Amino acid sequence: MRKLPIIDCDSHVEECEATFAHLDKRYWERRPLHVDLHGIPQNSTQDSYWLIDGHVHPRPVGQGATFGGSPTSSTLGRGKPFSIGSQTLDDVPARVADMDRLGIDVSVLYPTLFLTHLTEDTRYEAALMRSYNTWLAERCAEAPHRLKFAALLPLRNPTAAVAEVRRAKELGAVSLYTLGTAGERLLDHESLDPVYDEAVKQGLPIAVHVGWSHPGLTASCNDCFAAFGLSFTLPVLMAFFAFTGGGVLDRHPDLRVAFLEAGGDWVPYMLDRLDRYHFVVAAKFGRPVSRKKPSDYLKTGSVYVSIEGDEPMVPKALELLGEDAVLASADIPHAEARDSHLNEVTERVDLSAAVKEKILSYNPARFYGLTI
Repeated sequence: MRKLPIIDCDSHVEECEATFAHLDKRYWERRPLHVDLHGIPQNSTQDSYWLIDGHVHPRPVGQGATFGGSPTSSTLGRGKPFSIGSQTLDDVPARVADMDRLGIDVSVLYPTLFLTHLTEDTRYEAALMRSYNTWLAERCAEAPHRLKFAALLPLRNPTAAVAEVRRAKELGAVSLYTLGTAGERLLDHESLDPVYDEAVKQGLPIAVHVGWSHPGLTASCNDCFAAFGLSFTLPVLMAFFAFTGGGVLDRHPDLRVAFLEAGGDWVPYMLDRLDRYHFVVAAKFGRPVSRKKPSDYLKTGSVYVSIEGDEPMVPKALELLGEDAVLASADIPHAEARDSHLNEVTERVDLSAAVKEKILSYNPARFYGLTI
């Protein structure tokens, strides 16, 4: 029997100086630089930062806390069980060797530094994203059958985003990356409709990833625990509403969308709550924007959710989403230093072999348009 490829729906690269080598020359003097603060007490292994327009990223302490493994010169980055070359893709064979060690045949790569907005200058932000996309396309081209990538999408600049969708297709991207909100705007904002139209035209799905996208939520959190538990996670739930309750999938029925790295245990809660209020709004306040209640959109084949292998409610999420809509990620080289969530999926006793094949092979292949 032919062995099915294990497809990791979401792992990461840690950005390096080469990431910005393709930055538009208009912004060259503003290119991100990294700063090391090794040996200075601050109660964090995140002791290296990117300096961008006078601000440091990430910000592990204080109001508006964020966290991440980039740059890799930090104590956190140097302590991971993956070489620096593997983390940054400066050494593509090293990353492929890590994948072999973990039994991963294909990885779809997402960013780290761009888990938050880096500047309020949306033209500069779009230029940073273009440089990243060009750089990552070059790195993945060294192992094109093993490494795939999601192109960054500058949704706070819709005109630039439409152009980048087209360029992403030319570069070989298999999905389009966005955070859960476009700043304070929900992803159902009408200004984004041309972006979704172009995504459908180019055959590229939208991947909504956890991250610090909403400035109000980010500003509410003063430490990393709050940042990870709240401001990092909640925008994905806001995006789920936007696509299923805000009418995006009505206006763009051929669009595929996945919600990544927030787990799947939230799905039963959100569906129950949104379906309930869909009825209440219709009964008392007029017709909701979405034509159907949110749970109905899960039957269209447009919605996917990634789970984490050790979540207790995976069977319930599968029941609600359907077996064909669930993905899983290795999430390397993640901060928790767990080797791979995929191994936890294969070891579960409450999932059949056929369901595991769907989660690890068939479903991610369908979402990303890969041939297996």
